[in-house]
Amino acid sequence: MCGPKILDGAQFGKILMKLGLGLLVVGHLNFIVGAIVHGLVLRHVVQLQDTVSLQYSVTNILAVASSVLSISCGIVAIVLSRYLAHISLRWAAVILSIINVVLSAACTVGLAVSVIITVANGGRTLLSSCTFSNLQTIQISYECPFDPTRIYSTTLCLWVISVLLDAAEVVFSARCYFTVIQLMNVRLCHKRRRKVRIQFPREEECLNAEQEDLNGNGSQSEWL
Repeated sequence: MCGPKILDGAQFGKILMKLGLGLLVVGHLNFIVGAIVHGLVLRHVVQLQDTVSLQYSVTNILAVASSVLSISCGIVAIVLSRYLAHISLRWAAVILSIINVVLSAACTVGLAVSVIITVANGGRTLLSSCTFSNLQTIQISYECPFDPTRIYSTTLCLWVISVLLDAAEVVFSARCYFTVIQLMNVRLCHKRRRKVRIQFPREEECLNAEQEDLNGNGSQSEWL
């Protein structure tokens, strides 16, 4: 971001349009994936006494919220691509991009932790609301509020897709932020300028020098 601004208005408009469309597509896909996971499994699993299942639900809800924020940021970026001189749109894009980067990064970490926990306990947390005790009889058991068939692999696949989509949201939001900052001609780093110090002689030194000159001239006149 140092140095002169290279891009012109047309290039800024094209970049912001592409970033806005990317945020819209990724945000809608992430919203659909999060809604499927929550409606398929998590609404039956969540228990306030169970910390792991509560973490599942909170992380999934934050992922859905980040997808909505990505859609909003994409809409602002698309509108800004047509009205580059609008100051309020620029600041709105900057603020939304920063918030979306932080929230999407947190969702990426939370979903990755959910995947690790689920793989570690073999899916027992996902099936905690079922009453059967033997996981080997999952194919023939009906003591569950939802169909447990392949729910473990399906949830993991959807979570992995959501992690990738959240990571894409982070990338698009960060690029949108830097593009708008460059459009506003904000320098993120400054070159250090060397300071040249000019020392002026003090008054006492000047008086002493004048006195020495006078004494020297006086002694020369005496010798003459």
